[in-house]
Amino acid sequence: MLKKYQQTINKGLGVLALAFGLNACESTELQILDSPNALTPAQADADLFLNSIEVGLGIFFDGDARGLTTIGVSEEGAEVTRMLHMFGPTYTNAYPPSDFDTAWEQAYSEVLADVRAIEPIAEEAQLYTHIGISKTIEAYIVMTLVDYFGEIPYSEALLGAENTNPTLDDDAAIYAAVETLLDEAITQFNRDELNGAPSDIFYGGDESKWINLANTLKLKLYLQTRLVDSSVGGKINALLSEGNLILSEADDFAYQYSATNANPDSRHPLFTRNFNVPADVADYMSNSYMVRVKDEYLGRDPRTRYYFYRQSLDFTEDPNEAECITQPRPTSYSPSDVFCDPGGGYWGRDHGDNDGIPPDGGLRSTWGVYPVGGLFDDSRGEAVSGRFIGLQGAGISPIMLSSFTNFMLAEGALTAGVNGDARAYLEAGIRASITKVIGFGERLDYLDDVVIADDPDTAEDESLTVRDLYVPTTEDVDSYVDTVLSAYDSASGDDRLEIVVNEYMKALWGNGVEAYNTYRRTGFPSDMQPTYLSNPGDYINSFLYPNELVNQNSNAEQKASQAERVFWAEGGPTLE
Repeated sequence: MLKKYQQTINKGLGVLALAFGLNACESTELQILDSPNALTPAQADADLFLNSIEVGLGIFFDGDARGLTTIGVSEEGAEVTRMLHMFGPTYTNAYPPSDFDTAWEQAYSEVLADVRAIEPIAEEAQLYTHIGISKTIEAYIVMTLVDYFGEIPYSEALLGAENTNPTLDDDAAIYAAVETLLDEAITQFNRDELNGAPSDIFYGGDESKWINLANTLKLKLYLQTRLVDSSVGGKINALLSEGNLILSEADDFAYQYSATNANPDSRHPLFTRNFNVPADVADYMSNSYMVRVKDEYLGRDPRTRYYFYRQSLDFTEDPNEAECITQPRPTSYSPSDVFCDPGGGYWGRDHGDNDGIPPDGGLRSTWGVYPVGGLFDDSRGEAVSGRFIGLQGAGISPIMLSSFTNFMLAEGALTAGVNGDARAYLEAGIRASITKVIGFGERLDYLDDVVIADDPDTAEDESLTVRDLYVPTTEDVDSYVDTVLSAYDSASGDDRLEIVVNEYMKALWGNGVEAYNTYRRTGFPSDMQPTYLSNPGDYINSFLYPNELVNQNSNAEQKASQAERVFWAEGGPTLE
């Protein structure tokens, strides 16, 4: 950890303390060390800083493939919204403050420090796109920190020796600063410059796409505050009138990983953690979420086989492999709540089940081809065989997609007076999500493998392939969409909003940040699986501050409990 602070000094920023607030006595005892992973003043190149900022965003969101235990902020959000399994068993002990130390450090001493470093370099060189990109990424990270923790150091952070114990700013004031930051980014994108940013790993320096992202982040910011700001509908309508939003897949904002597994390992971190060793899957899928996707509309969701890969097509009858089969159904569960066995060979865990880890690493269901670059489920029912399978980790972190934009607009139309037809936005969101997921799987080379032929002499055009059997057709997609829209047409009021949010949650697979925000803002889905224990404690309305903050900043105190709400959730729904 101390070397991390020295890396920041080496960047020429003088921000040793950052938001952590190391005191002067501690800092004088440190030696200045050059880390091979840190940028130094001698490397004061805007392109290097830009790439460091962009890679740092990917690590902040989904962790680092080089560290199998390093996780990003998306994972915790996915767990508390039942997209992934949460061990718990209570909310009180599920996430100790140390869990967020790495993400906090990544945000302040890596990404935001590089943002401060790039701006004077890029300004002098008239590289305004670089500045706009850095401001946009700063806005996303700072907004996410507020969403997870509430008040954080910001206005006095990153001042180095000028302030080693920055105070925590009001979270609503930080949101206002983020909006200003996004406006400043757009201004930078519109400036004439000497050179663009061809090294930009997201959009190749395309300013129009970055403007769409900045405006979409403003849409997110406005919608996020609709419970405490009655004017958000007008603000969103102003964005709509400009038309510069992420509304096509070509504009999707996703961090792209590759299949490279060494020097450095650039595969998706969740692929690395679950597919590096044969039959040694690390994560548990959420029973609740798998059932929501695969069963909610008569098993028709076309994304199911892309989201989850089944290592076994049957659930176990051996309690050594799944202890829950010998345990009584929790009294807090309703008859409709899934318990223990989701059916169809989908093998996960219930929310808050913290039993020990049985020998099921080669049996439990795992990540599919979307979004981590794993396997498409073709009903082979075989244990994963290591890292050279599927897309070999060449997945994405889906940070802000066109489908998300449509679902946010649908929610806004139903709740905040946003212009447009919520039903049309809902349909567009579903179709955009399904199209992206199915297209993602088209990169696999085994979809056209012959898997069934009654006779070895059967003509090729009569053989059945993986595609024939399992890849959704246009009719399959239309059937699913029509089923959802029929349910929407039959509903009214909040029931329609719940259908929108339910479909949004399905499209958010791989993005726990927006799932966590949406659940706290809407209270939907209302039929979340209860926690395994009947009294799990208060829901995590905001996470406890990282140890990196409270242990090293005299102006920071740990919050009283995780029941404290972020400002935009005040008066919001009661959650479980």
